[in-house]
Amino acid sequence: MIFKSLEKKDVPQVWDLFVQLKIEGAEVSFAEVETKEIIETWVENPAHLTYVAVDNGHRIIGVVRGKREMTDEKKHAAFLTAAIQPDTRGKGIAAKLTEFALSEMKKKGVTIARIYVYSDNKASLHAVEKLGFTLGGKVLMHHLDVKSGQYVDDLIFHKIL
Repeated sequence: MIFKSLEKKDVPQVWDLFVQLKIEGAEVSFAEVETKEIIETWVENPAHLTYVAVDNGHRIIGVVRGKREMTDEKKHAAFLTAAIQPDTRGKGIAAKLTEFALSEMKKKGVTIARIYVYSDNKASLHAVEKLGFTLGGKVLMHHLDVKSGQYVDDLIFHKIL
């Protein structure tokens, strides 16, 4: 497996992953991406630091993006989003790809990474804690989970790079 920056040739496979996320009802911002063309704009945009994991069969199995504002006052911080192909989850790929992405982002001047995780997303909570992120706060009762009838908090984690 290799980890690398997103390239234009990767966009169709990344789009397919995002469509899969939409179908499964994943609560991740990638599921809200509306077109392939939006992903194409990330390729050379310094505000979207996007990295992929590619397996030995040249299949993209994961994506991590650090989104940042490009003003001098804010370009040091990136907000992370990650997604892994359903059939490869639970194998540590997200953690390895995220570690790679954070290392690359640091080279580009990012000094703090942030990630929001819903309080009922046990897998993601475990992953961000394992990666050394620190809980910094929460948005209490962020939304109602209609399936469970319970309110879900949005937990805010950060990591100094």
